[in-house]
Amino acid sequence: MPHLARPARPVPGSSRTGRRLALTTGLALVLTACSAPAEDGLTAVSSPAASATSAPTTAASSPAAASSGPGSSDAPAAPDPAPATPSSSAAAAPSSDVPLTARSQEEVPMRAFTADEQPPQFILYSFDGGYQNDRWDYVQDVAEEADAKFTVFQSGIHLLADENREYYQAPGNKPGYVNKELGGDEAEIAARVTNINEAYAQGHEIGTHMNGHLCATADYGGDKWSTEEWLDELGQFQDMFADPRGVNGYGDDFPEMEVPLSAIQGTRLPCLDGTWKELVPAFDEVGIEYDTSRGTGSVGVSWPYQDDGIWEFEMPIGYSPTLADRGHDSPVVMAMDYNFWISGNGGEEADTAELRQFQLDTYRYMYESAYHGNRAPLVFPNHFNTWAGNAFNPAVAQSMREFCAEADTHCVTYQQLIDWLELQDPAVLAAWQERDASATGEDAAELGW
Repeated sequence: MPHLARPARPVPGSSRTGRRLALTTGLALVLTACSAPAEDGLTAVSSPAASATSAPTTAASSPAAASSGPGSSDAPAAPDPAPATPSSSAAAAPSSDVPLTARSQEEVPMRAFTADEQPPQFILYSFDGGYQNDRWDYVQDVAEEADAKFTVFQSGIHLLADENREYYQAPGNKPGYVNKELGGDEAEIAARVTNINEAYAQGHEIGTHMNGHLCATADYGGDKWSTEEWLDELGQFQDMFADPRGVNGYGDDFPEMEVPLSAIQGTRLPCLDGTWKELVPAFDEVGIEYDTSRGTGSVGVSWPYQDDGIWEFEMPIGYSPTLADRGHDSPVVMAMDYNFWISGNGGEEADTAELRQFQLDTYRYMYESAYHGNRAPLVFPNHFNTWAGNAFNPAVAQSMREFCAEADTHCVTYQQLIDWLELQDPAVLAAWQERDASATGEDAAELGW
């Protein structure tokens, strides 16, 4: 099949207006699977969190500590949670005009809470890229078992055939330069479209991970892009996502994408790179309601907030009992699979069991700390992957099975959580946002870690 040329096309717009632009702030660069990291791990646009976001790279020499978190037979008794409140009462009937992903967990109490009530514990599971088809099947099966919902931040180029790579041109780069995998062949892309459709129909959420991974280490990466260039990147994502059949020149037997572009309301940026003042007007133009690309500015888990009208769900940097047991001076890690890998053994294809326990025990501590502490929603960002002998996806799966079944705990999509947040009295929400961060390690001994 000949390569296809990308037609010029305006970016579909949105009627949303009225958000002011940010003045000066950037997104933190965190070592992710987006690309090979720069030697110094920093970018010119990094936020104050940048120094805390790069995980240590010293290879581990001892196995992870044995589990003592929820679900373990020798788990110590944790402090009693706050007295039961109406948060466990039946949820209001969802309106049929609310998007499916915003009402997919019907047991969530969709109402305003009072200042005297303890909010529920929310967990946001997400996966970047959406590339491996077998991982789609695996995570959907586990989520159904655990009564959990998750979000996939889909890369547009994973819907573009390898032979059509020059259809995509990242801003300021030559056609076809993507710095990661494309979509493979027709059968692979068809299976991926089917997986996306099935996940969405089951109430899971699809967001955007944009397209190529042009990081700050590239000659002209996302950290340098203007608003117009981000609109071009988003427009190309929309083209590839909305019509993979047409983009690739496939026949009528190729499955149609059944997820409307209007359902794409959130993003995690490739490499977590971008300049906020350039991103906000682009987000406004295409209807992006939330971002989850920033690393926290300090250790711990805190409540989400709005910045220039965009909901921001920071990627947490939390205390890790495993790193503490290994004697690390700063026993903290960003709660993402790749960071566990780099922090655990420097990214070696080894130590599968130890790395799996490292991630699971850290998630267990973070969950206990938030649940018995500030009840801030937990952001658990991951990828579909088989790194280090498939160390990480099973750890995420086990945490889903354990946490999502706990009382007053809801594993939801970002859109459903945003709808819940926007039901709350602003003063009550502000008070929750001012609570001390959880997962800092200060409560580790009290919780039995």
